[in-house]
Amino acid sequence: MDAVSITLDYADPRDLKPHEDIIKSRLNETIISVRETRSIVPIIVDEKSLLVIDGHHRREALLVLGYRNIPVYYVNYLDSSISVGVWYRKLTLNSIGKMFLKSMKSEGSICLEIEYRICANSAFEAYWKLELIEQNLRKIGVSVERSPNEGYKPPTLSKEIILNVASKGLRLPPKSSRHLYDFIIPKDRVKLQ
Repeated sequence: MDAVSITLDYADPRDLKPHEDIIKSRLNETIISVRETRSIVPIIVDEKSLLVIDGHHRREALLVLGYRNIPVYYVNYLDSSISVGVWYRKLTLNSIGKMFLKSMKSEGSICLEIEYRICANSAFEAYWKLELIEQNLRKIGVSVERSPNEGYKPPTLSKEIILNVASKGLRLPPKSSRHLYDFIIPKDRVKLQ
């Protein structure tokens, strides 16, 4: 395997293209951290498309704080050493949760089996449907956890789907994609200018 080039550089966060939404509480935590440390772990960005691969909350926090020159690691997203995995869902369903899932109307060619079959017409729609279901299940006391290797498997996201979502200015739900690297990305914080 060839050595992967990881370049530390700086970019305007307004130019970077997110593909996932953010969680407000996590954004607030990141803003506090940046204010306290005046540093951040660089955001991982595709060198060609400017897709944010990892660091959506950091990017958003830096935008809110008015930074216009932020540290990024540029990588070649299409390189085979970067892959897209899934976050499995571990649900502890109660009787109300089972009734809720059973009542869902479900049509489409992309399906997820969570006790009952839940379908959508695209991966984008499937992930937003799954996000809505998870939010409603949490409201009725169902535990929903994400795991790298056990639970219900959501539809697979490809690099092409992710790039397409970002290029249209759309966003998947928070923490939809799980990027895996066959190389080490430095996790050292970099001082902000």
